[in-house]
Amino acid sequence: MRFLLISDTHGKLWIINELVAETRADAVIHAGDFGFYDEDSYERLSERELRLHIAHSDLPIEEKERILGLPRLDRAAVGRHIEAIDTSRKRADEKR
Repeated sequence: MRFLLISDTHGKLWIINELVAETRADAVIHAGDFGFYDEDSYERLSERELRLHIAHSDLPIEEKERILGLPRLDRAAVGRHIEAIDTSRKRADEKR
């Protein structure tokens, strides 16, 4: 039996399926930091978690720095959309 041990996916759940296929794992053990957020949770995230969510996104570094410089409520508003942005960028990369 093959196990995949993974952590810190920060909301990028597609990476789990990708790694399962790549490694032909039979089971997955996730050690934490899934990054599940709902539409209203970004305003409730600690400053640290909000910054990590932005920092671990697939956005270009310049865009991350710009977002991290915004006021907290603006960062939280952008945070809601980062997973959708990351997912659309990944799909665009796969088409290339």
